[in-house]
Amino acid sequence: MADGRLAQDLSSAGYDPEHYVSRLSEEGEMPLLEMKQKVQILSDKTAQELKKNVYKNYSQFIETAREISILEGEMYQVSRMLTEQKALMTSMLEMSLVSDKAVAVDEPQKEAEAVNPEEETRRNLAFLLEKVEGVSSVTEVPGRQLVHNGDLAELDMESFNQVQKVHMFLLNDSLMIASWLTNRRGPVRYRFQGLYELDNLAIVNIRDAGAVKNSFKVLMFPDSKIYAADSAKSKRQWLDILEETKKKKLARDKQKKEAALRLAEQQNTGPTTPKKEEASKLDDVDTAKDAMETALLGVDWLQELPENLDMCIAQRDFEGAVDLVEKVNSHLKDCQKTPAVKEFRARIDHRVKQLTEGLLSELQVTAERSLRGGPRAARRAVAQLIRLGKSAQACSLFLKMRSTIIKYNIRQLKFEGATSLYVRCLCGVFFSSLSETGREFHKAFPQLLGCFSAFIVWTKTEMENFITIFKRHVFDSKSSLATISECVSIATNHCAELANGGLDVGFYLDNMISEELEKAILESRHQIIESIKFRAGEDQWRPLNLGTETECSRYVDDMASVGLDIRDSVYNGCFISLTLNTTQFCKTCMVLAQSLLLIHKSEREALVTETLVLVFTEQVRHLDVSLASEKFKNDKKFILKNSQYILEVLMSKIEHMYKTQSILFPPQLVAVNAEYRRLKSLVS
Repeated sequence: MADGRLAQDLSSAGYDPEHYVSRLSEEGEMPLLEMKQKVQILSDKTAQELKKNVYKNYSQFIETAREISILEGEMYQVSRMLTEQKALMTSMLEMSLVSDKAVAVDEPQKEAEAVNPEEETRRNLAFLLEKVEGVSSVTEVPGRQLVHNGDLAELDMESFNQVQKVHMFLLNDSLMIASWLTNRRGPVRYRFQGLYELDNLAIVNIRDAGAVKNSFKVLMFPDSKIYAADSAKSKRQWLDILEETKKKKLARDKQKKEAALRLAEQQNTGPTTPKKEEASKLDDVDTAKDAMETALLGVDWLQELPENLDMCIAQRDFEGAVDLVEKVNSHLKDCQKTPAVKEFRARIDHRVKQLTEGLLSELQVTAERSLRGGPRAARRAVAQLIRLGKSAQACSLFLKMRSTIIKYNIRQLKFEGATSLYVRCLCGVFFSSLSETGREFHKAFPQLLGCFSAFIVWTKTEMENFITIFKRHVFDSKSSLATISECVSIATNHCAELANGGLDVGFYLDNMISEELEKAILESRHQIIESIKFRAGEDQWRPLNLGTETECSRYVDDMASVGLDIRDSVYNGCFISLTLNTTQFCKTCMVLAQSLLLIHKSEREALVTETLVLVFTEQVRHLDVSLASEKFKNDKKFILKNSQYILEVLMSKIEHMYKTQSILFPPQLVAVNAEYRRLKSLVS
């Protein structure tokens, strides 16, 4: 009642949405939430009713089209009868004058009757097998015959332009469409496109208008297509044969049902009397066999199942459609493979194919479909495909869809600002998608262990694509070692989080970037050593004078940002009792050690240790040369003070960094730390 009142309010002529919402909002939050629920319920109800009305109207349209087609056929038959009567009258008038003209009236008909029908049928089915690709299941149905075939052109429903060239095969129970193969090999000329039962077909004639000539429409629930023949005669032939074949099929089905009813009555009345037995001998053997086979399929719900399947597929009720398929499979499991069962199975298999195509389309990414649905949006289609035994196809399309979504999300990222900021966003998008895909894959394919190998292969491929992008932005951009280390650390941490969820890809990342990372370390080491040599040539061993207290305070804060406290070395407001060379070296070494420890691995331990040792060794060489130089003989105490800060204070900071990350401090660096005692002994 409330829904009806709400619908009347919303559809009234004087409805003002702003006034309506403002009045509700004055009453508080609860009325708004209740109204939201009511509107949602009304929306769902309206959508359901609209769906039912669409299907009802389409069914009525099909029935109307059938009636129109029947009436058109009858009108054509009346026209043909009048033509024949006119021709007969003309012949009778001519016979009085020229008697020999009536000799050849029925010759074409006699020649047609001379052809053996069974031989023609075998020849036609052999033609199907040889010329059409993928029709083995079509020809396996017993009793199926080829009635007529020919080339047609499929037209677009709106523009009426030719879409493709097709070959149509009319069978005694269905209509088959095959498309032409442009690059064909051997005797195969066509590829199977679709098979449609005659019960669900309606043929509508289309009048010639403009560019549309010799065309007719075939209504195949829930679709419709337009085909054009090469001539008016060919079109009329198709319409006549289609209508005649449909009538014969209806008569044949009616005969089978009546025979099944007679057989059921005989079984219910007990033993047959001699008279009944004698009468039954007069029945045709094939008809009795068909009746016994039809009796197996005489259940009411089974007869209505093909139409119910069509309705579920049209309404995209995939769960209901799969339920019907499982129900009929369970019913037919114990039945013998009689011709009637095979024919009915073919009808169900055709609809299962349509259902599978509809489910697979749910997993295909197209330009019209949004990519923001996530893997949960595909879980419904995957579950139904698994029930239909199409797990391999579902797995392949599910992972392909996830690949497309990941690529789309990565393309949406904009490279702005620092490289590390972009890599952080890149890793967040990629690894979150990978983790989400893994969780959804486990939910969608819980018992299908074979599919998990496909997921591992897919993960490896996606990691390769990610690492390609990662390398391009991190290594190919000539970033500093600090930036490279930060980016690698971000990716490594994401891999560690993923490993906690059961998917370990960290080893693969490390293996793929190890060569570029080692190259970056060697290049950075070479640049630092060259800068040490350059600064050593300009070092005058004078305290650092920053000019003002403000600049001095700013410099102290800058050193503190890398973990070095030099406040005790400040005197007279703007002087620091260390040289510019010493402070720059300490800052460089702190940044280098932090960067190396971010990417520290047991495989790279030797390279990290060697890099730090060589950098300190080069600075110690500069200290040795300065202490031995006569130029700085009066500055030896100042040189030793700088040496102590480098070899003891700085080295202790680096050692603390090792302990913080639970890494064993290497003995090579302990030996460098002892260099200060050697330098001190040289002065004393």
